[in-house]
Amino acid sequence: MLKSKKLFVSDMDGTFYLGDKLLPGSLDFAIKVRDMGARLVFLTNNSSRTPDEYIRKLTKMGVNRELFEVYTSGEATVRFLMEKYPGRRVYLLSTPSVREMFHRAGINLVEEDPEVVVLTYDTTIDFGKIRKTALFLRKGVAYVASHPDINCPTEEGPVPDVGSFISLFESSTGRKPDWIIGKPSPTILEMLLEDYSQTADGCVIIGDRLYTDIECGLRAGVDAILVLSGETTPEMVSPDHPYIIANDVGEIAKLISQEFTV
Repeated sequence: MLKSKKLFVSDMDGTFYLGDKLLPGSLDFAIKVRDMGARLVFLTNNSSRTPDEYIRKLTKMGVNRELFEVYTSGEATVRFLMEKYPGRRVYLLSTPSVREMFHRAGINLVEEDPEVVVLTYDTTIDFGKIRKTALFLRKGVAYVASHPDINCPTEEGPVPDVGSFISLFESSTGRKPDWIIGKPSPTILEMLLEDYSQTADGCVIIGDRLYTDIECGLRAGVDAILVLSGETTPEMVSPDHPYIIANDVGEIAKLISQEFTV
């Protein structure tokens, strides 16, 4: 099955690395994908960093820049806004670097009287931002979230992510996002396939979360591989699961080798 794939779409946190450490077999996996003539694209829901920041993080951990590319939910959210709400006034919750990415892309960022509220993984969030967002949402402006992850994995343990803030704003205002761009929505994977001129049949998605990575692949008609190196445990897997299971991406590298030696 893997031998025919031209595009390997992999999660990062809990799949390829955890914190600042590569998970077992990660480099072998990236090299194996390159050697088989396919492309490796990291698709992450984490919108607290720009693609360039992730590239620097991966190269600092020893991953050759020629082995991979990066596509984030923040990047996909920019594209969504340009297509769905071109020129609209946007109030953005984000880290400073992600805000600069939105600005450079031409998104009309404002602090007052927005037409759209956009929630990304803002690790610099404070009560002032929370207050303004709640007040804007009560006025009925459009509401976009970059992704729905409740927690973000770290070496110390899971910490609140965008999904937790979605719950906070729903409790306060009764509003849920009108649009959620990242996994498990197939929208982000369909964007990636279009950008890389690839079909669903030629792609496989890899991740450690059933409700984001794997669900995204299933909704988009893309083959999926669940790795047990992150959030999901064997006890959480359904007996009739429609996806491959591997302990980690290093095991996927071995599966690729086996297919090419048969």
